[in-house]
Amino acid sequence: MNRSVFLPFVSLLTVLVALAGGALAQTASPSAVDYGRFQSDAVVDEATLPEDVRVAIRTAALLARGVRDERALRPVTFERGVMASLAKPTTTLPDFSADRFGLSAILEPAGGKQGRKLVGTLRFVEEAGRAALEGFTIDYGFTADAMTIRRMSLYTVMPESPRWMLYLVPKARASMADWQTFQTWGEAMAAMSELAVAPDEVRGADCWVVLFALDRLPPNGQAQAMFDGRTLTITSRDFAGWPVLFAEARPPAKGQSVLKIRYGPRPPASGASAEREFRF
Repeated sequence: MNRSVFLPFVSLLTVLVALAGGALAQTASPSAVDYGRFQSDAVVDEATLPEDVRVAIRTAALLARGVRDERALRPVTFERGVMASLAKPTTTLPDFSADRFGLSAILEPAGGKQGRKLVGTLRFVEEAGRAALEGFTIDYGFTADAMTIRRMSLYTVMPESPRWMLYLVPKARASMADWQTFQTWGEAMAAMSELAVAPDEVRGADCWVVLFALDRLPPNGQAQAMFDGRTLTITSRDFAGWPVLFAEARPPAKGQSVLKIRYGPRPPASGASAEREFRF
């Protein structure tokens, strides 16, 4: 598990002042994989970070939000091929704001190059309750008034405990064809205000179990669900990294039901899946 420092994201998006250096102690590099877990176990003062580190994180935040116009990223420049190496963003996070960032490592670049290599995460949030945890690795050189990005990677990180929102919908109110008509996560969420009912209203009756991911999840993952000890057949709709899961179930007429949802990589990896349990 990555051991990281986690900081409030206060002013990095407006940092455009001259850059300054300052050596930091080298730390062990964590693994940077899509299903790496992220844990916050220390808080430090953003103001204690060298200016170049803050500007580099600001640049990572803009790139994670989908900015690809190099003019908007000045005074930072990029070596040839860096911008082309960044995959086209599946979402530009237009309604999200940078909330916090974490630094897993501040390293010296390989080969004795001048500059630094940063490994960390950025957390973005929106008013609807969704969040995105984006990992970054950035290698750069800098002078007193310029910064050049030599290498850059961005990837979605699965939180330690992904959040899900559960809705129950009587089968008479919707069909699988209805679920396929939704074009966005927000459209699907808005429909729940008209379709969902309280658990007592579906006791002893066929219903849809609908789960909305509130955290952006890495691609190519799979979900598994158990309802009262039985495996559910899940249909998943992915909305730019926030999946919505649909399954048929029949809660007992009396007593409590237990729904367990697991999400992880495909194929399964030991210790990589996260589980959430609902009781109603």
